[in-house]
Amino acid sequence: MGGTFDPIHLGHLVAASEVHTALQLDQILFIPAGNPWQKAQREISSATDRLEMTRLAIADDSRFSLSDIEVLRSGPTYAIDTVIELLERTPEAQFYWIVGADVAAQINTWHRWEEFLKLCSIVVVNRQGIDIGDLPFTFIEVQMPEVRISASGIRQRYADGQPAKYLVPNSVDSYIKDRELYGSTRDNFHA
Repeated sequence: MGGTFDPIHLGHLVAASEVHTALQLDQILFIPAGNPWQKAQREISSATDRLEMTRLAIADDSRFSLSDIEVLRSGPTYAIDTVIELLERTPEAQFYWIVGADVAAQINTWHRWEEFLKLCSIVVVNRQGIDIGDLPFTFIEVQMPEVRISASGIRQRYADGQPAKYLVPNSVDSYIKDRELYGSTRDNFHA
């Protein structure tokens, strides 16, 4: 499960849990993007902060693990490079790439997307208001409980000094406040 994870939130964790159960996978590997080329138009948190927030979020779930493969790679982060490297490391593994319906609708804009689709199976989880009926590739659909959480909305809440309790894991909330990410400060939060 790749993503910017800026920040990782409960929607990501619910999606991962539902896919793990539905497909009876061995492990869900969370891969924070190092330098997400499609996010070049906006400021994002450092790769180190996003990696640490992801580590904190998944720490208590043995079904989940973390990879720094994209954070350690220099230059723009492309999913195709990640899948190729993962397959080189573990050629016997079968990889599934988990995306939300909103992201699935944009896969055809990804770097070398057709080659990427040949190397791994795509798993699409539902997102409110996104129709995935016309996607130009084969995918596995997994339904999850509707979670209307967005990372951009969470960032705005922190910037506005509003609580994000129950939107991100407590450990991630503490990390964001301690590091004063998203324009937050320790003393501008309401109870």
